[in-house]
Amino acid sequence: MRISTSHIFQNGIDVIQRQQAELSRTQNQLGTGRRILSPSDDPSGSVQALQFESRIDQTKQFQRNGGLAEQRLRLTEVTLASVGDGLQRIRELSVKANNATETDETRRYIAGEMQQVLNGLVDLANTRDANGEYLFAGYKSQTQPFVTQGGEVSYQGDDNARQVDISPVRKLAVGDPGNQVFGDANVPGALKDGNGTFLTVPKEDNAGSGVISSGDVVDRGAWQNAVGAVSGELEYKVTFDNDGETFSIEAFDNGAGITTDPFDSLPTDQPFQSGEAIEFNGISFDIKGTPADGDEFTIRPSEPQSLFAGVQNIIDALQSPVGTSTAPVNNAINRGLSELDNALGHVLDTRATVGARLNALENQDNLNQDQILQLETTISEIRDLDYAEAISRFNLQQVGLQAAQQSYTQVARLSLFDYIR
Repeated sequence: MRISTSHIFQNGIDVIQRQQAELSRTQNQLGTGRRILSPSDDPSGSVQALQFESRIDQTKQFQRNGGLAEQRLRLTEVTLASVGDGLQRIRELSVKANNATETDETRRYIAGEMQQVLNGLVDLANTRDANGEYLFAGYKSQTQPFVTQGGEVSYQGDDNARQVDISPVRKLAVGDPGNQVFGDANVPGALKDGNGTFLTVPKEDNAGSGVISSGDVVDRGAWQNAVGAVSGELEYKVTFDNDGETFSIEAFDNGAGITTDPFDSLPTDQPFQSGEAIEFNGISFDIKGTPADGDEFTIRPSEPQSLFAGVQNIIDALQSPVGTSTAPVNNAINRGLSELDNALGHVLDTRATVGARLNALENQDNLNQDQILQLETTISEIRDLDYAEAISRFNLQQVGLQAAQQSYTQVARLSLFDYIR
């Protein structure tokens, strides 16, 4: 078989170029530290690496979401702590005002300080985060949630809690709607007036010195049976007769009297003893002082009420002049103290849920970090270079290239004329 000179030269050049290409590829691998430089190097491995990179990017986005959520929740926790401090101060002032030695003037001073604390509470309820969004406005994050109009604080947000994704299958609330945190909403867990189950209210024109307590629930089942037995709004009225020496209790449904079970055995013409517990249909309360003939007290199921309204009721009572009896202001403060205790407990419960979410964020962040490390390890096994093998291969390719170059130069020097004598 005849082999032309041009074929020999071309074959030598092809070998050198192939060796140079392989050496260059190995050099690039050593420079980048990656085994796969293009999808053609390992199609299957390239697809797997891309899938894992996508999951890493997604997990890092979840971590960024968690970081933003943590900042917002920590601000919420600090804000609620300040709300609790404000409520505690109002409680201290209420206890101080509930003293017989206070005068109309000193009570007005106390009411003035309470008003300043209340204004501060409204400001806290309108707290914004670093992005200028309101913490307690629900989805309406650009709308101021609480507005004071005519001495009343109204809620302008919605009932929704904002959420963020912290994993492919998990969402976390990064805020609470203000009407649930500060009350005045018919939603589960919302604040209610009175002791949270029922409210005790003296009649405005009571002439005696009777002061009713906020009361307690001694048999929740009996109370719920009584509430469920009416079609409308249940009310009990405690009325005093015989110069306040006896009392009777009647039940009403939307203003109409009820005499059927469980209301047919309510106390009637019972002797009254100041401070002695009065119990019926699962509830208990007492009345201290000396009620006058015809004085009346109403007991009804608790209704939603914001903590702002509860504080304002105390302020209004302290600003009203007291006549010969301090019973009206004492009744208002008793009710207010019970509602303040409920509000403090409610704020603490909300803070506890915020703390639980912060713990959940921390746990999820640790889990995300572990997942990222595992994914990066897997990608490294697929895509990264084995330096020991690559260096050995690089040295071998260098030798091969040198051999190809030297053999080419030897072949290139061959000439038929060297053998003609």
